[in-house]
Amino acid sequence: MPENESPQPRIRVLLRYLRPHWPWLALAPAAMLLETAMDLMQPALMADIVDVGVGQLRPEAVRAAGWRMLLCAALGAAGGFACTLVSGRAATGFGDGLRRAVFARVQRLSFSQADRFTAGSLATRLTNDVTTMQFVVVMCTRMLLRSPLLLAGSVVLVLRTDWRLSLPLVLSAPPLAWIVAHWMRRMLPLFEAGQKRTDELSSSMQETLEGIRVVKAFAAERRVEAAFGARNDALAETGLRGGLLGATLGPALQLVQQAALAAVVLLAAREADAGRVMVGQVAAIVNYATQVMMALVMLSFQTMHLSRAMVGARRLAEVLCTEPEIRDGPRPAPPAEGSVELRGVSFSYPGAAGDPVLRGVSLRAAPGERVAVVGGTGSGKSTLLSLVPRFRDATAGEVLVGGADVRAYRLDALRGAIGVVMQEPRLFSGSVADNVRWGRPDATDEEVRRALRLAQAERFVEELPDGPATRVSQGGTTLSGGQRQRIAIARAVLRRPRVLLLDDATSALDGATERALLAALREELAGTTVLAVSQRIATVRDADRIVVLDGGAVAGAGTHAELLASCPLYREIAESQSLAAGDALAGAAPAH
Repeated sequence: MPENESPQPRIRVLLRYLRPHWPWLALAPAAMLLETAMDLMQPALMADIVDVGVGQLRPEAVRAAGWRMLLCAALGAAGGFACTLVSGRAATGFGDGLRRAVFARVQRLSFSQADRFTAGSLATRLTNDVTTMQFVVVMCTRMLLRSPLLLAGSVVLVLRTDWRLSLPLVLSAPPLAWIVAHWMRRMLPLFEAGQKRTDELSSSMQETLEGIRVVKAFAAERRVEAAFGARNDALAETGLRGGLLGATLGPALQLVQQAALAAVVLLAAREADAGRVMVGQVAAIVNYATQVMMALVMLSFQTMHLSRAMVGARRLAEVLCTEPEIRDGPRPAPPAEGSVELRGVSFSYPGAAGDPVLRGVSLRAAPGERVAVVGGTGSGKSTLLSLVPRFRDATAGEVLVGGADVRAYRLDALRGAIGVVMQEPRLFSGSVADNVRWGRPDATDEEVRRALRLAQAERFVEELPDGPATRVSQGGTTLSGGQRQRIAIARAVLRRPRVLLLDDATSALDGATERALLAALREELAGTTVLAVSQRIATVRDADRIVVLDGGAVAGAGTHAELLASCPLYREIAESQSLAAGDALAGAAPAH
C-alpha cells in the first residue's frame, strides 16, 4: 500500500463524482415508483376480473379491468424506460468524471508511488473498476430501488387481504438473510483475489508486449507463454471457485422461495375454503407472494453485485486518497535563469535497504555552462538528474534551479523551464511532428523542422514516407534507437529550455553524428545550462566541467585534462575505453 494512503481508503470520496448528476439521480426514483406502483396494481386488477367479471358473469367488468391493466402496463413501461434512461445518464456521467479524476491523480503520483501501484493495476482500475461502479449506479437507481418497493408493496397488500398469509413470507426472511450473509463472507475474499490476479495478468501482458523484441531475440516465446498461462490459470481457478460458490446461491434461495410459496398456496386454499378470501384474491395473493420472493432473491443478487463493487470502490479510493509525494511549491513563475546547484544532496529510495543512492553530492552549473556526470553503473548518475525537475525529491540537502530551491516552484513552472531526454526515449502514437510538438504544442512546422535539424534528425525524417507527418507506432518501435533518441532530443530543444538534462541521450548515435549534434547544441543553445550523463568519455571530454560519481558520492570534478591528472577513477574509465577502442581498431586492421 502506498505510504501516503490511509489504511482504510475513504470510499465516500467517490460520492463527490455523483453530485453533479443529482438531478438525474432524483428523477430515477420517481420513475421507478411509477413502474412499481403499476406492477403492484396488476394482481388486484386480475382478482377483479376473476371475482367480479367471471364470478358474477359481468363482461363489462372484464373489459374495464382489461383496459385498466393495459393502461397500467403502458404507464409502467414508460416509468421503466424513463428510469433506465436517467440512471444510465447519471452512471455515464459518474464514470466519466471518476475515470478523469483517477487518471489525473495517477499523473500526479511520483515515480515511486506509481511503481508501487504498478501500471497493470492502474490500467484495470481505470477500466474494469470504473465500469463496475457505473453498473452499480444503474443497479442502485433501478433494481435496488425497485426490489424494496415491490417487496414492501406486496407485503402490505397481502396483509390487507389476510394477515395469516404473510406468515410464510416473514418466516422465510431469516434463512434467506443467513444464506446471503454466509455466501458474502466466502465470496468477498474471492472477489479481492480475482481483482489482484487480474492486475497481475494485465501487468504480465503489458510487460511482454512492450518487450516483445527481447522475447523473440531470446526465443523465449514458450517461456513467456508458460508464465502467462500460469497467471491466467490462477485467475481462472479463482473465477471457477467463485462460480461454483455462486452456483449454490441461486438453488438455495429458490428452495426457500418455493417452500414459502407452497406454504402461501396451502394457507390461501384453506382460507378460501373457510370463505375468508375469494378465488381471485387467492390468485392475487399468490402473485404478490411471488413478487415478494422474487424481490428478496433480486435483493440477494444485488447484494452480491454490491459486494463486488465494494472491492472496486476500495481500489479506486486507494488511488484517489493517495496524496502525491511531490507537490507544487508557492512560486508560479519559472526560474529566472538556468543555474543548477546541488548542496549536500543525499537520496534513498523509499523502503530500500543499504546505502543511499546519493551521498552528500554538491555541484554547481552556471547559466549556459555544460556539466557532464560520469561514473560506473549504479553510481547514481540518472538519479541525480531526476532530482532537478523533481521527478524525485532529495531526502537530504537542497537542489536549486535559478537560485531557488526546486520545491519552491510550481511543478509546471519548474518543468516548463527544463528539457529532458531520458535514457530510454519514449515516443507516442502519432506522427513524428506530433512527438516533437510534445516540447511545445503550438510550435509551427518550421520550428519543428528546425528542432529536427538541430538534433541531426532532419535527414532521416525527410526520407520517411511522409516526412514529419509519418506515423510512429506506440513506443516508436518502427524507428531505430538512434532515431528515437534524436527525435527525443528535438522534442526537448524545441521549447528552448533554460536547463537541458541529457541522460545518456546519445548512446545509440555513431561518433560523427554525436559530435555534430553536440556542436549544434553548443552553438544554438548557448545560453542553456546542460547537465549530461554519459558512459562515454568521448562524449563528455569537451564539457566545461566533469563530475565523477563513485558509489553515490563525488570522487572528482574538473575538466577532462584535470581529471586525467587528479582522479584515478576517471583515468581508469578513460584508459579502459581507449584500450577498448584500440582493440577494436586492431581487430579491424588487415593482417600483415
